[in-house]
Amino acid sequence: MIDFRMHTFRVLYHEMNYRKTADRLNMTQPGVTQHIQYLEKYYGVKLFEYNGKTLVRTRECELLKKYADAVLAEEEDVRRLFTNPGSLLLNVGATKTIGEFVLNDMVNRFLSDESHSLNLVIDNTENLLYMVENSELDFAIVEGVFDKKRYSYRLFKKESFVGICSGRHRFAGKQVPLEELFKESLVIRERGSGTRALLEQAVADRGFSLECFKRTVSAGNFRVITDLVIGQNAITFAYAPIAKSRENLCVFEAEDMKISGEFNFVYCSERAAGEKIRLFAGGGLP
Repeated sequence: MIDFRMHTFRVLYHEMNYRKTADRLNMTQPGVTQHIQYLEKYYGVKLFEYNGKTLVRTRECELLKKYADAVLAEEEDVRRLFTNPGSLLLNVGATKTIGEFVLNDMVNRFLSDESHSLNLVIDNTENLLYMVENSELDFAIVEGVFDKKRYSYRLFKKESFVGICSGRHRFAGKQVPLEELFKESLVIRERGSGTRALLEQAVADRGFSLECFKRTVSAGNFRVITDLVIGQNAITFAYAPIAKSRENLCVFEAEDMKISGEFNFVYCSERAAGEKIRLFAGGGLP
């Protein structure tokens, strides 16, 4: 079992406040401090420091967090093995592009074995990574940008990131100067999604922001997004499979903004997740 003081450390890592950590754990604040001081003495490092009045994580804190997440993942794996011998239940997360447009064949192949069961969670990147850290998921398959220093990961595939509009839009099938894009209404995913983060980064790399567009509308569902793109004659940016999801959608290319993104398996422990990813992906890994 993971040491109870490590649990305190993981909560403080997220809360970054001793009082809030104490409240969440139903402890006293000095009790939280004692747990952290014990770990710092045991490992011989400083885990948290104050920069003025702001609590900050040290490099050693980040390393210990990654180790603690891996240990917790392996512990949960063993517990489930004891609870359900002879069967395999996978808790898998996927971002919305991947879950709705990419995984169908893989899921059906995995479930063709009657000893296999699946709990598939579709959510945005930020929420899925939090669930991975807390061993609520065996692994997640996420699109776009995430902190690769903080998690273990394995490439699933690379995918083109394209401009999408309706077939009647003036951009349909064309290459468009970047400045022309800003005259249009943009429909984007909600904050925390990998799709939005990838677009924000691409636009920022060229010295602009999403505020440069005439209007932005956010939605957390691709059916709603494509409805708005068609109904409002707007544009969006998404991975190529989205453009193939409806007959009246077309792609366009923004000049000097050719983007491709990665789909990655993300997890905490190779020992706990590696074989599960292989079983789930089958021949789908590069």
